[in-house]
Amino acid sequence: MSTFNLEEKKRTTTYDLKILRWMFGYIKPNRIFFILALICMVITAVLEVSIPYLTKTAVDNYIYPSWAKTEKPYKDIDKLHSSYSDGIIKLNDNEVLVDMSVLKSIDKTNFQKSGVLSETKYIVFDTDKLNNEKRIQLEKIFKTNTQFFTNQGSVHYAKFSDIGKLPKSDIKLLRSESMDSLKKIVVVIFLLLLGVFIFTTTYTYLLFYSGHKIMHSIRMDAFTHILKLPQPYFDKNPVGRLSTRVTNDVNAINEMYTSVAVQFIKDLLVITGIVIIMFSLDKELTFIILGLTAFLGFVAYLFRMRLKTVFRNIRITIGKLNAFVQESIQGIVLIKLYGKEAQNFSRFKDINRENYNANMSQLWAYVMFRPFIEYVSILGSGLILWYGGFNVIQYTLSLGSLIAFLYYVRMIFKPIQELSERYNIFQSAAAASENLYDVIIEEAEPVGGKIINTESATLEFKNVWFSYNNRDWVLKDVSFKINPGESVALVGLTGSGKSTIVNLILKFYKAHRGEILFNGENINNIDNKSLRENITAVFQDLFLFGKDVSENRPDAQEVKSKFGLAHSIDRADHLSSGETQIVSLAKALSKKSSLLILDEATSHIDADIEKNIQDSIKHSKNRTRLIIAHRLSNVRGADKILVIHKGEINESGNHYELLEKRGIYHTLHNFQKEIQKVSSTHRN
Repeated sequence: MSTFNLEEKKRTTTYDLKILRWMFGYIKPNRIFFILALICMVITAVLEVSIPYLTKTAVDNYIYPSWAKTEKPYKDIDKLHSSYSDGIIKLNDNEVLVDMSVLKSIDKTNFQKSGVLSETKYIVFDTDKLNNEKRIQLEKIFKTNTQFFTNQGSVHYAKFSDIGKLPKSDIKLLRSESMDSLKKIVVVIFLLLLGVFIFTTTYTYLLFYSGHKIMHSIRMDAFTHILKLPQPYFDKNPVGRLSTRVTNDVNAINEMYTSVAVQFIKDLLVITGIVIIMFSLDKELTFIILGLTAFLGFVAYLFRMRLKTVFRNIRITIGKLNAFVQESIQGIVLIKLYGKEAQNFSRFKDINRENYNANMSQLWAYVMFRPFIEYVSILGSGLILWYGGFNVIQYTLSLGSLIAFLYYVRMIFKPIQELSERYNIFQSAAAASENLYDVIIEEAEPVGGKIINTESATLEFKNVWFSYNNRDWVLKDVSFKINPGESVALVGLTGSGKSTIVNLILKFYKAHRGEILFNGENINNIDNKSLRENITAVFQDLFLFGKDVSENRPDAQEVKSKFGLAHSIDRADHLSSGETQIVSLAKALSKKSSLLILDEATSHIDADIEKNIQDSIKHSKNRTRLIIAHRLSNVRGADKILVIHKGEINESGNHYELLEKRGIYHTLHNFQKEIQKVSSTHRN
């Protein structure tokens, strides 16, 4: 089964609640920022919702007239006059002027159904309610333009269409109160917009500030946990995949927190406020909008189900792509050496195609959903304009309310329009959080609790069995003991289990059977850090951190003088494999530890320098030494040599005792001796 299928099968297990609790653990310490951001969002939502309503007020009360006149008698006019004394002016028994903006919805509907209202809009002035100066100015205009104005006592009114025929100075004077009120509303709207800007900036800063703190904490914890994972975990998971978890996945989670999770709360507040206001303006239009919104919600649900699978596939293919690229770059020398560029590129092409197909699936879902949302949004605006415009004509809805509805419907559909982008982020973060949580819940390697600090070391294997795959035994009933200050060598063919013994000593892996004792204590009971501080190990394949050798003590000049190196080692970025081993050995020998393990530690070093290194090791008499080597010349001075073959200790003794046994060691010795003869003859 492929890695992709394995991960997909794994994803069928739901971690949702556990992941949410895990994420909340990082949000909780930063909850003060979250609360402050939420307060700013509530204020922003209130300000945003208020702007269309103020626009509606400006249109209905100060821009477009709301007065109409009855053309026929209306039976309930006396009752309405008592309820709306300022909104209904009796002209005679048959005619009244009605301010439609002050009537309740039911009264507007009854007026519309009665058919008594004219379609003409009027502008009305009651001079009794004006101050002397303003009354004198307006009465002069009324007298001068009797063809336009009709008076009924103190009430003067004219058709709104006729007002535009007056001189601009007269229009300015007639509409001065409306213009002054309109200016105030404009100032208020400007202040509201300024408030939206200030509070939006504030909560955005708070979110991103806290988001970066959360991202920092998650990344610190994730990397710390990865360092604690057992070695078998790294055998199964490529480096590129783990790098993706600590970098890209954490970024995706942060983007969800800053751009989706909290923003969703703000959108919910805005939509709630809009629905309440729309219900107060017109219930029928509100139900139309809610119906469209419910339909879009269903479409969004289908879209979510589609993208859920798509984004998981994208995250898996990204992990595979990163892992392959990193492995290819790390192994570039081998790729070039064996001419595998074409084959490597072919594999990359297949993996990249998987990622491309996964992204194309996302693209198709996206290009279908976004235009559909836009289409429904335009359809909603069209329905409001048609149905609302009809109601404006019928006097059951004011022009300002219609404008406010058009504004509000865009505000309601905007979060749904942005749903595709936000859902992209959400699904990406959901998949990332699943991947990262899978790493976090991996059990760390057993630590042990006992602290040791000793100048001498005794190491003992008692009937140790070990297998990497729980099927094929790499070590079979291995038993040996190394006494303090003793030098013991492990020799054997490749794959016989030598390096596995070192891995078990360092607790990189755990023996399936038997015991490993360090100074008489089972290593499983010893604290990992304490155990490894008392052991120095140098391997054949090494890695130096940093660009400068000075970061990998001891000093470069010390290395030169200590081992008789012909040149100084100043930088670590262009070291040969032999120089790398020299630096590592110098660092190892400078470390104060009771057990020294050398696993093919001089395999890349010249014979002369190797001799100097062996002399330095021999002078470490107080150290217990375990030496693993293929070249028997490196181990002939050991106190004891263990010959391991097919996972078992086959022979034991010093160099001369093993030669006398004429067993595997004798065979290896003669074989290497013949090779040296041939090499010497060839050089001569």
